[in-house]
Amino acid sequence: WLAETFKYWFIMQAFVHMDAGFPVPFFVLMLMNGIVNLATTLPSAPGYIGTFDAPGVAVLEAYGVRGSVAFGYTIVLHAALWVPITLLGVYFFRRARIGWNEVDTARVQGAQSTSSG
Repeated sequence: WLAETFKYWFIMQAFVHMDAGFPVPFFVLMLMNGIVNLATTLPSAPGYIGTFDAPGVAVLEAYGVRGSVAFGYTIVLHAALWVPITLLGVYFFRRARIGWNEVDTARVQGAQSTSSG
């Protein structure tokens, strides 16, 4: 999580010029990281929409970041964390020539073997 918090810090640098409570101390970003990662363990929409964003905004607002800036930062951060790993996954799926049909077939076969075993 420490390495991920550095990404939080790096992205925060793009928001410092807004003079809306940024920069916050690094420990606030560590706290935010811990809270949003724990919140994403709750059942949610794909991509953790909402369970990542709402707690992130709440932590930043608690430490004096203006709400609109906290929201914008959290959305950009969420995209910066989600998009690269998703694109990497798509790349490796295509490289291995795995399509959605194969994924669906494997899922069905896994469900059948679990129910019969």
